Order: sequence, then structure tokens, then C-alpha cells
Amino acid sequence: MGVLQVYHIDSIMGKYSVIAQLLMNSSKNQVSVTFSKIEEIIQFKLPQSAYIYRPWWANDSSHVQANDGWLKAGWSVNSVNLDSKQVSFLKKGEDLTKSIESEKPLPNKIKTYNEFERYAGKKLSDYFGVELKSGQCNGVPKLFDFVSNDCKIVGDAKYFTMVRGQSLPPAKFSVIAEHIWLLENTKAEIKFLVFGNDKRVPTLWLKKYGELVSDIQFYFIDKSGEIEKLRGDN
Repeated sequence: MGVLQVYHIDSIMGKYSVIAQLLMNSSKNQVSVTFSKIEEIIQFKLPQSAYIYRPWWANDSSHVQANDGWLKAGWSVNSVNLDSKQVSFLKKGEDLTKSIESEKPLPNKIKTYNEFERYAGKKLSDYFGVELKSGQCNGVPKLFDFVSNDCKIVGDAKYFTMVRGQSLPPAKFSVIAEHIWLLENTKAEIKFLVFGNDKRVPTLWLKKYGELVSDIQFYFIDKSGEIEKLRGDN
């Protein structure tokens, strides 16, 4: 009977709202479920991208499955295992203490690259639904800031400003180009750069050189902690 009630709500609210109802009705703080179980509950097949593309499970409110599914219920994707086809949801506000502590300082208090890298690592781990930590990948001689255990996701953080707050930063543009080249050599499925501080730096770089790069995603984390996609579709 409970399942029938959920589907009635879904017919009014949207096809992924069943996931929201499932999570809101749970008495647990963490729920792990297989993709096939989700399909059984929502009564239709998940798209192929859900099986092969981690960002489909990103905690991104611009994605209908996230917004109408887990986010509206006050939950987030904690981890995704594409091999075992299983996703783990975590109730917001129930993060482990170490996760809460590691997100400090707040984004509007960040002053240094190291603070930004630490904060961005937690934000993007949450965004992609998989733990990201520093490491090397596929023999590329570079210690990247963010690497998934299977090397399918690789990224770096940049905390740049304009020269004297106004002029183009040619040296920093060169650094961006160098890191893009290194990322491309990892052969990872998802490659990205995430920027903080001055949004003009990545924006102007993309305006000048963006057409030369096809598979690197650019993100910017603003002072409120919001992740903005400057380039790349998830």
C-alpha cells in the first residue's frame, strides 16, 4: 500500500519524486540501494548514463533526477559504485564529524590556496558522489589534487587572481594550459579544473583558448560555496 501511495505522489510531482519519498520515509541516516532496486521502485529503466557516468548522480540541483529525487528530500549522494551498480545516500546534517570539520573554513573565509583546495575537495567529492583525494594517475608525473580511486575522475584546483586586480595574468594562463595538457594525458573519463577567488581568470582563459580544449571541465566555487559550471556538461 505504501508503494502505491508513493507512485500516486510521483504522478503529480515528477518521475524521480519516488526516490524523494523513499528517502523521506526512511528511518535511517544512510541508505544504500542498487540501481535495479531503484528501477523497481520508480517502475522505469534508468538512463544508460546512470550506469556509466558518475556525474549523473551528482548533487546538482540543475539535474532533474537530483533535484526531484534526493535533494528535495534533504539527502545527498554519498558514494556511487558503477561496478556493483549501487548508490549510497546520506541524510543532510548527518555527515561524519570529520567531514564537517574538514570543510572548515567556510568558503567566504578562505584566504589561501591550501584552504581552497581542502574545501573544494570536499565539495567536489560530494558533487561527483565519490571520494576524491590527491594522487597520481595512469603514469602521469604529476600529483593531482583530486583523484578517484579508480582514476576515472581527475582534477586540479586553482586559486588565481588578476594581475594587480585588473590585468590579464599571462603566467597563470600558462599554468592553466600546462595542467590541461597533464590532465589530458591521464586518459580519465572526467577531467576538470576547479577555480576559486577571481572568476575572471578562468572565464578569460576560456574566452581566449577554450576552443582548443574539448574534454576538460571548468568549475568555479563562489564565496557562498556554490559550484558553477563554466565549461562542460554533466
